[in-house]
Amino acid sequence: MQAPETGRSLSTAVASPGTSGTVATPVAAPAAETPSAARILGVDERVAVTADVGVWVPRLTGTAQVGSGGTQFQLDSDLAVQDSEAAIAGEFAVASGRWRVGGMGYSVSGSGSQSAPTAGTFGSTAIAVGDQLKGSYSSWMAGAEAAYLLWRPVADEPWPWSAEGSNREQATADFGTNGRPLFDAQFLLLGGVLALHYEQDLTNTTTASSSGFDRTVACVYGGAGIDVRLGLDGRVPLVQDVRIYGNAGVGPSIPDGEVIWMVRVGVALLIDENIGVEFGYRLFDFNLVDGPSEVDAGLRGLFGGVAVKF
Repeated sequence: MQAPETGRSLSTAVASPGTSGTVATPVAAPAAETPSAARILGVDERVAVTADVGVWVPRLTGTAQVGSGGTQFQLDSDLAVQDSEAAIAGEFAVASGRWRVGGMGYSVSGSGSQSAPTAGTFGSTAIAVGDQLKGSYSSWMAGAEAAYLLWRPVADEPWPWSAEGSNREQATADFGTNGRPLFDAQFLLLGGVLALHYEQDLTNTTTASSSGFDRTVACVYGGAGIDVRLGLDGRVPLVQDVRIYGNAGVGPSIPDGEVIWMVRVGVALLIDENIGVEFGYRLFDFNLVDGPSEVDAGLRGLFGGVAVKF
C-alpha cells in the first residue's frame, strides 16, 4: 500500500447510509503536546551530581609566631615560602529536591630559600639578618557540606513554604529551544564540617638549625551561597550555558576556638548540559594556636578546572 503523501490531511472513507458511495470523514489531528513536568523548574527534577575539579594556585599570606617569645614573621616575605605553588582542589554535590549534599578539599605545599630580611627566633632557631634560610609549608583540607535551597525565583515553588504551582506559568515558560532554562537562580543556606592540617618548617642553613609548626583542627561552619545559570540558547558558538556561583562560610576551629572562613566564587562555561570549563577564585583563611605558637594565615588565589554535571 502506498503511504500518504506528506503534507496532506488524512481521511477515512466510510459508507453513508442510503447512498451507493462513500464520504470522506476527516480525522482530527493530534492535540499539541503539553509541557512535560520535567521542563518545569522544581517539578519532578531528577537527582543531579555536579563536580568541580581543577588547579588552584594560592599564595600564602599572614604571620607566624612559633615558640615562647618567638618573633612574629610575615609568612610571604620572611620565611622563604613567598612563591605561589599549584595545588589540587575540588568539590562535588548531589542535589535532590531542595537539598545539596557533598564534599570538598584541597592539598597544597610550597618551599623556597632566601636570605633572612628580619632577625628573630622561630621556635628554637635563631635568625640573623643575612642568614640563609630554607622554608616549606604544606596544608590540606577535607570537608563535608550540606546546603538547603531557600529561594528559587523562577521555580514552580519559589520558597519552601510556597504552594505547589504558585509560580507555574513562569516556571514553565522560562525555557529555551534547547530545552534548558534561560535563567535559573538559586539562593542557598549551607553548613558543614571540615578537618584542616597545616605544617611549616624552617631551616637556617647558616647555623644548621631547624624548627617547625604542626597543627590539625576541625571546624563547624555555616554560610550562604548563590548559583545562577544563564541559558544562551545557541546564541554563542560552543557555549550552551553560563553558570555563575558564589559560596561563603565561617565558623570556629576545634579545639582552638579561632575563626576559619572561606570564599569560593567562579564562572563555568558549559559546552553542553554536562561538561564545561571553569575559572574562579578560592580563599581559605585560618588562625591556628598551639600553646605559645600561633599561625594566622590565608591561602588565596585563582582556580581553573573542569565542571561536570550528570
